[in-house]
Amino acid sequence: MDIAAVSREGAVLLGRNFAVDAHAPRPIRIVTHIHADHIVELERSYRESLLVVATEYTMELLEILGHYAPETKRVQMSYNKPIEMMGEIVTLLPARHIVGSAQVMVEGEEYRVGYTSDFKMPGTPPMERLDVLVIDATYGSPRLQRKWSDFEAMAALLSLVEEGLKYGPVEIYAYHGKIQEIMAELRIRKVREPFVTDLRGYKMAKVAERFYEVDLEPLLTRPEEGSSFVSFVHASRFDERRGKAMKILATGWELRAPVVRVKDGVYRVGFSDHATFKEIIEYVQEAMPKKVIVDAYRGTDTRITAKYIEKALNIPAESQPEL
Repeated sequence: MDIAAVSREGAVLLGRNFAVDAHAPRPIRIVTHIHADHIVELERSYRESLLVVATEYTMELLEILGHYAPETKRVQMSYNKPIEMMGEIVTLLPARHIVGSAQVMVEGEEYRVGYTSDFKMPGTPPMERLDVLVIDATYGSPRLQRKWSDFEAMAALLSLVEEGLKYGPVEIYAYHGKIQEIMAELRIRKVREPFVTDLRGYKMAKVAERFYEVDLEPLLTRPEEGSSFVSFVHASRFDERRGKAMKILATGWELRAPVVRVKDGVYRVGFSDHATFKEIIEYVQEAMPKKVIVDAYRGTDTRITAKYIEKALNIPAESQPEL
């Protein structure tokens, strides 16, 4: 049995007992965070797995999204607190991605393996002394490398928001998790105008307040006509033709510049929750595992990532699964 692998169905298999971020016929399912490609066949795991494990924040967010783990199966873990399960030790470690995101490390008597899940740096502590590291590579080649930092993208977003609020409402479109991160960043940077969201977004924001330790003060209803506020909307509802408010789409796939003007009052901001290609290599260089598996189920150009790791760092690497 391989001590680490990625199945064709997207399950990251660690040790003997753990299936992470997709279902597999193993007794314990771990969920690293709430994004759709990491909760694959979750309802099946709720039925068939012995236990379902996640951070407390991820469990809360899953319930807000309508995924209710049976009480008899759910295990909420804190960061950096190992638990022994079925003869192996599992630890959830912080991952800088969205609220509740975690890396996973599993230790047996003769092995130590880990999975980064989605992450970005700085802010994600590399797992060290691993026999096998499974790593995310959403941006898995130099052609996808952003030429600016997250801090520059956030500064550009802040400037847009501040300018737009001078004239009225601003609408920010992003995915779950990224919305709450942007809320927190704007509050930290002293944006005090009201934040407006829907009921689901409101509940998520209340979880994010504890995670980021900042008051987001979300509202469910818009202030009176003519006032300035920031409205947060899921990216799937982005429509540049709707309404007159300034519209900002936050997307990691904008690779031309930190801010791209689509037309008057409509902008794309290159802000991502995933590691750049350079950050992927930096993580591996700091962790120095004996072997690397690049997650091809969720990644892009993962064979390029694996070849680069082998040649630049002299660490055996491969892309899994073969798709």
